[in-house]
Amino acid sequence: MDAADAGALHAGNADDARGTGFVIDTLWSAIHAVESTDGYEACVRRAIGFGHDTDTTACVAGGIAGMRYGVQGIPGRWREGLRGREMVEPLRERLLARYTER
Repeated sequence: MDAADAGALHAGNADDARGTGFVIDTLWSAIHAVESTDGYEACVRRAIGFGHDTDTTACVAGGIAGMRYGVQGIPGRWREGLRGREMVEPLRERLLARYTER
């Protein structure tokens, strides 16, 4: 996606956020969810609230919100309830170390 595409996507109407799972709609809906809320949980809940393909929209929105708010922005009760967390946590730590040392 080039800058013009990103600008067109960002300039969309908030009423167009539908969460259908179509690539452009998913991106627009996810960006809208991030920009219209003030925290990770609110963002994911907003994305789910669009309906339709909720898992796709919430996944993309959660990824973007994760970059904005960091792991500390994800509610502790959500992180603590994840199965396999003990396997994922070391990977997360290695990825953070690798890509934040630059």
